[in-house]
Amino acid sequence: MTEFLQTTEGVVTAAAIYLLIGLGWNLVYNTCGYLNLAMGTFYILGAVFSWKFETSLGITSPFILLILVCVSVGAIGFVSERLLLRRLGGNALNALIVTIGLNLMLLQLAMKLSPATVIRPELFVAGGISPGGVHISYQELIVWGTATVVTVGLFTFFTRTDLGRTMRACTDNRPAAEGLGIKVPTLATIAFTVSAILAALAAFVVAPTQGSAYNSGDLIAIKAFMAVSIVGLGRNGGAIFGAFLVAAVEGYVSRYWNPEISTIVVLTGFLVVLYVYSVRSTGGRFVPSWLRIRRRAAAAQGA
Repeated sequence: MTEFLQTTEGVVTAAAIYLLIGLGWNLVYNTCGYLNLAMGTFYILGAVFSWKFETSLGITSPFILLILVCVSVGAIGFVSERLLLRRLGGNALNALIVTIGLNLMLLQLAMKLSPATVIRPELFVAGGISPGGVHISYQELIVWGTATVVTVGLFTFFTRTDLGRTMRACTDNRPAAEGLGIKVPTLATIAFTVSAILAALAAFVVAPTQGSAYNSGDLIAIKAFMAVSIVGLGRNGGAIFGAFLVAAVEGYVSRYWNPEISTIVVLTGFLVVLYVYSVRSTGGRFVPSWLRIRRRAAAAQGA
């Protein structure tokens, strides 16, 4: 029983990370109408900058590090959106292509800043608690608390504030929003910048416990994307369920089946989610045409 609970504790931590990054996916999609494929590298930059500020500048205060990391990654997101994405005028396909290039460029930056194979910033608070024999570090409690505060804050923002509802209206009908005098490009810049900060924040709080490699961000971002896509891309409430589902599959498969195939299982599910999402968006059917023909023929023979 203790083993199961300890695995569940790891699942909750992983779900918190996927949720933080997934909310960033949703924020850009809900406001801008496209997917930010640089989310993985923004995540890694959060860990890289934290480690770099500690080792190069000798800064150890987590509060100062938090401000520096958020400002640094947020500035990169702000400049990237203003210089590269704003000029596209909301074209989702072109924005997708540009964020791929942005991801590759920022990956090189992360590699130059972190020569170590795995970087691990210092813990904010050492020690932990052990309720019922299940060890939970204080750092993991910080991860859980951060995810909870951010989730509640964004949910309240989008459902209870005029600005939040306005940002959602930008992607529902961009021309209409612009016709009403809404500054869509400005809101898109805000959304893109905040999404970069959310990804960096996720790495900032989790890197001290798990460590990060400069090229590990894309896989984590894919899992976060899968989490927010299971119920429906753009739905923050569904992102909570999806994050726990993806983390649970990964954690329990790794513990009770085979840790070497847990990622394969998750990525297989990712392909299924992509297929379902693509079919729904194009109005197609899930059953291939050749199979539908055989089913009709079988039904005709039975009649």
